[in-house]
Amino acid sequence: MNSLLKAFFVYAYSFVAIFMLNSLIIALLLKVGVSLTFGRVFSFIITPLVLFFTYKISVKKFIDFPIDEEKISKAWLFQFIPFFLVSLVLFRILSTLIPKPSLMVFVFLNLELFVIYITFKFSVEKILKTKGKERR
Repeated sequence: MNSLLKAFFVYAYSFVAIFMLNSLIIALLLKVGVSLTFGRVFSFIITPLVLFFTYKISVKKFIDFPIDEEKISKAWLFQFIPFFLVSLVLFRILSTLIPKPSLMVFVFLNLELFVIYITFKFSVEKILKTKGKERR
């Protein structure tokens, strides 16, 4: 299997896992009587943290071409910012087009995996891949 795909699968599975964990935490907080705003703030803090460290680990472990480790943070930002912006727009569009919440979340997650793949591939190939020149 391609090393880029291996790294992507680790990153994508972590996204799905953190999405489910955030949903579970928000549901539990609502049952306890905590404000939905607190759950959303928690989600907006924990999701980028988990995705950053998963990106860093998956790229270091699975990518088989030389990468510049100093550029990992920049590459992650090039992956995460477009992904986040597209996610917000996509969620808003799908929530108006698909009235059934469970179907909307299913479609949303599948489209999100496609968006993650495009942004992940772009960030690895355009930012992390070194051109074969050594730094002096």
